[in-house]
Amino acid sequence: MQGLRLSLATALCAVAEPLSRAIRHYVGGSLEDYHRFYREELFKPLNMTSVLFEPDATGVLVGSSFMFAGAWDWARFSLLYLQDGIWNGSRILPEGWVDYSVTPTPKAPLGEYGAHFWLNAGNPRHSENREYPDLPDDLFYANGHDGQRVIIITSRNLVFVRLGLSRDRDAWDMDELVSDVLKAFPDK
Repeated sequence: MQGLRLSLATALCAVAEPLSRAIRHYVGGSLEDYHRFYREELFKPLNMTSVLFEPDATGVLVGSSFMFAGAWDWARFSLLYLQDGIWNGSRILPEGWVDYSVTPTPKAPLGEYGAHFWLNAGNPRHSENREYPDLPDDLFYANGHDGQRVIIITSRNLVFVRLGLSRDRDAWDMDELVSDVLKAFPDK
């Protein structure tokens, strides 16, 4: 039961509304139970103190959006994924969850989407065909509505949080910005 509880709790940013509705029912049904569940199972262990998530009109978390947090908290969330679901020596995410998250879905012909993360994997037969060709193919990221990004690069042991507001999609170039940041950190 604990494994199920943890896998459900850590799916906050990675669930669609029907699953989110099932989680709410599973943890007791009330909005108070729902919020307490995520806080106790995920946010508290990571010391994420600035998180605010908004439910839809029915009180269900959207799951793919409407979670707000400060840069440090997004960095903690990213580090949890970078560390294969382990935080301060304790397993928070179920074993295999991160691998599952970064495995391209069958409906992602260019390897561009996993389990609720965007990927830079490219087509398995033509990995050079990536959205961000100058960036590592093991890069995965959460994509905010107005240009915010939470980027994880396993091969470089690096997380990158960008909270800038850019309504114009061409206002910044992720490939260029992350490439420039990577130049400051030597390869392993």
